[in-house]
Amino acid sequence: MNEPSLISQDALSGRRIALSVSESLDLARLGLTEQHCRLVVAEVGRAIMLAGGTVMYGGDLRSGGYTEILIEEAQRFGGGMPVLEVTLAESVYRKLDGETLIAADRNLGGVGRLILVSESGYLVPTSDPLTEAPSPDAAVALTAMRGYVARTSAARLIVGGRLSGYSGAEPGVIEEARLTIHAGRPLLAAGGYGGAAAAVAQRLRPQDFRSWVPDDYPCHAHDPEVARALDELSDANARAGANDMFDEELLHLLTISHRPADIARATVRLLSGLVTETDEQGDYCPPFGD
Repeated sequence: MNEPSLISQDALSGRRIALSVSESLDLARLGLTEQHCRLVVAEVGRAIMLAGGTVMYGGDLRSGGYTEILIEEAQRFGGGMPVLEVTLAESVYRKLDGETLIAADRNLGGVGRLILVSESGYLVPTSDPLTEAPSPDAAVALTAMRGYVARTSAARLIVGGRLSGYSGAEPGVIEEARLTIHAGRPLLAAGGYGGAAAAVAQRLRPQDFRSWVPDDYPCHAHDPEVARALDELSDANARAGANDMFDEELLHLLTISHRPADIARATVRLLSGLVTETDEQGDYCPPFGD
């Protein structure tokens, strides 16, 4: 992995940045592999942490997963500060025993914390996460977790994501993107890794996809359920109004680049620029939970 570049240590100070990264069916024809996704997780997570921000990641605790990468980056570059929040949906944490959850929270130490979100959207203590209630509906539980992250983060970056074989009525990354827009938070979509993020980026910035994309890119973007989800996202974005506060050159780079370092650099610079400008105008909504 590349060595971290110099970034202002307070560019994202006090901001929680949600990160959504997963594989897509388009990787191979773009000349990419799952290892490139892992590099994106590491480099973006590192860049946010070095800029003083906190990474919010909704995932799981499986061995060798992206959560482990973020924990490693937090331990190396977090300066001993709480720079990582790992958020689990009830459909995920109910599959684990209490000892596993307590150990996972303890493993984060001073660099992060484990957050459990119930199917109803409430936070649950790691010391008492299991109940006698019926098993949660996975789609409902995931929506509750994604809604919590959208409300409590300052912005979100999406990369990749399934457009087929997903749980629920729509692809998770598209739902995360729409919930972020509904919450009035900035959404950044890296389109160079295909999948759901590319489909979202095409809806938001079609001008960036006119010269380089392969045919039928991304795969399954025209499937009926996916198309409906993208239509709902477009409607939400139209109601939210255009955001012309981003640097156009950096936004173009983020939208089309395949390089993890480009995505990380563009993400931090775009968000730090937005925070600075809105803070100066006096209308920036501070992150929840402060």
